[in-house]
Amino acid sequence: MRNTLAPLLCAAAVALLLAPQVLAADSAADIARRSRERGALNLLGVRAELKLTTVLKDGRRKEQVLSSTAKRVGGRLHSLARFSQPASVAGVAVLTVEGAPGEPADISLYLPKFKRVRKVAKGQRGQSFMETDFTYVDLGGSGGERDESLRLVGETKVLDRLAHVLRGKAGPDSPYGEVTLYVDKETDVPVKAEYSDREGRPLKVYRAVRLKKFKDRVVASEAVMENLQTGSRTTLEVLKLEDVQLGDEEFTERALERG
Repeated sequence: MRNTLAPLLCAAAVALLLAPQVLAADSAADIARRSRERGALNLLGVRAELKLTTVLKDGRRKEQVLSSTAKRVGGRLHSLARFSQPASVAGVAVLTVEGAPGEPADISLYLPKFKRVRKVAKGQRGQSFMETDFTYVDLGGSGGERDESLRLVGETKVLDRLAHVLRGKAGPDSPYGEVTLYVDKETDVPVKAEYSDREGRPLKVYRAVRLKKFKDRVVASEAVMENLQTGSRTTLEVLKLEDVQLGDEEFTERALERG
């Protein structure tokens, strides 16, 4: 009896050891969700001072400085950005609220020149954000790809780190056709993204240039969005990071107007 049971017990033990690995297997949608929540900057409870430098194909360049932070309010991720430099954009603020499952983010823009808040309409999501190579769709932490269309197509190395490779179709409000995401396996930080246009032609590439550890998290301290069709590129650089605790009321349209 002992000899008969031994193989069964061994098989059961192996099954128990393997079961957690099977149950823990991530779907493409799970990976994408965590990547959006973490984002390249992972600013939940942290304020970052950022510099956006856009260089056009002819060499002209423009620099903008802003601060950004994020908080989960009512179960949804709220991201807030305020521009301080140059003077022409000082006071401009953007509030991005994560949409319900299957819905795009809600984006509100405050323009001090007109002293009012306006919604960014769905048809405007593909427009340039503050004349950079990022669009309003990119503010939602993705290129507008639909989770249900994403599939896990493999893994590769980015910045000498293993990354999941996800591919899927963008939603109807996105300027993109297909999006390929590269998500760091260890931190869930998006480290690269490739975007095609609606005709399937290569359009843009996002790359994290440098990752940095800040206390309990890893952020992309420098990243580049390059437009392959226009030849322009925008570099996002983290100048400073600090812990911050803001109330829920700071992530409202009314707070945008207060400055």
